[in-house]
Amino acid sequence: MHNRHKHDIIVLVSLIGFGIAVYLAVYHYLGYTIPCSVTHGCDTVLNSRFSTIFGLPVSVWGLVYFVGLIFSALMANHYRVWQTVLTVLLGFGALGALFFLADQFFIIKKVCEYCFTIDTLIILLFLWNLNVEHRV
Repeated sequence: MHNRHKHDIIVLVSLIGFGIAVYLAVYHYLGYTIPCSVTHGCDTVLNSRFSTIFGLPVSVWGLVYFVGLIFSALMANHYRVWQTVLTVLLGFGALGALFFLADQFFIIKKVCEYCFTIDTLIILLFLWNLNVEHRV
């Protein structure tokens, strides 16, 4: 697969993550309870001590992160240095995702289906970015 296609897929998957982050941020700022029909732990996770960083909800940081990923992936189609930036962003994102998954499973002992989806997407994007190579 050509690198351009790899980065386009990263953009598309990042748009899904961005959409989920927007959903969570809107619900947070409107003060609504998130419907959580699969895992039934969203309210607990989204109101835990791990739900904010520097006073902002993690979902807002997720918005910023996904905008950075989308921009980096688009730029990586044209500039080699942005491929490195994208890999670094995905690497830090994967570490953060593992941290948040560990929080949910081992500390909070509840899982938010939306958070789980975003964390899984980030880890999969990281692996995708590392494993897809251009072969002639």
